[in-house]
Amino acid sequence: MNDLLKLEKFDEFAANLQCIDDEDMRFEYIIEIGKKAAGASFPEVMKVDTNLMHGCMSKVWIIDRIEDGRHYFNGFSDAIIVQGLVTMMTKSFSGLTGEELNTLSEKQVRKLNLGALTTQRQLGMLAMLEHLQKLGRRETA
Repeated sequence: MNDLLKLEKFDEFAANLQCIDDEDMRFEYIIEIGKKAAGASFPEVMKVDTNLMHGCMSKVWIIDRIEDGRHYFNGFSDAIIVQGLVTMMTKSFSGLTGEELNTLSEKQVRKLNLGALTTQRQLGMLAMLEHLQKLGRRETA
């Protein structure tokens, strides 16, 4: 990753998770993020197959708005812990250009220190990063 890339929200999530020693408390932190985001608006009309992300056991929809060459993501999941993970990823990487998104790697996912997640959820996080990068390769509107 380009060290000059500003990922303030990502760094905030990573720092908060690093401060939490207890794995159960990490889950609580992620669930709390999911609960707060569950009240945020994600339009029902956007819960369609074209916005459905594959690679996650839970249903995850992610939409991408492009403004001035930058991608702004919004996501929703039907599972509260996954909603927390979706919120962390979409908030962390919103505002980046497609080129910047493509510099991200699994190192970012590992930096969140989510080793206690099931293997399936860890794979889902990597799939989510790949999905955001795929959306980032779309032409600007």
